[in-house]
Amino acid sequence: MSQANSFFQRRQKQLALVASLYVVLLILFHWQLPPVHVWLIAAFFSITMNFTYMTEAYARREYLKLEVLVACVLILASVLGAMVWPLFVIAAIFGHGVWDIFKHYGAGVPFFSWYTLSCFTVDTLYSGALLVYWMGL
Repeated sequence: MSQANSFFQRRQKQLALVASLYVVLLILFHWQLPPVHVWLIAAFFSITMNFTYMTEAYARREYLKLEVLVACVLILASVLGAMVWPLFVIAAIFGHGVWDIFKHYGAGVPFFSWYTLSCFTVDTLYSGALLVYWMGL
């Protein structure tokens, strides 16, 4: 990734800290709050995860339309998942993981491979856990 105009290149340690905090808070929220909040928590975390790539695209002035489009689709699905049908938020989280793999192979604004692979792993595990919860297994 080119260091020129990269918002997160200069803040890589902070990004790792925030990403780690994100995962810890995700686990704590699901562990501490009643099950009635599962889909609201999932939607909240799904929505927040979409701002990283848009922020980088805006800072670099590259791929902004693409990153905003992908984020808006995933955010809309997250909101629908909280309000209408939980499968939408599950699909949004899984879809973000798929987008992470595409980014790892060069789609959209360039980003750190450690981040895209870690995010893919978290998104896949989280969407899978939510799917099992939703199915009542």
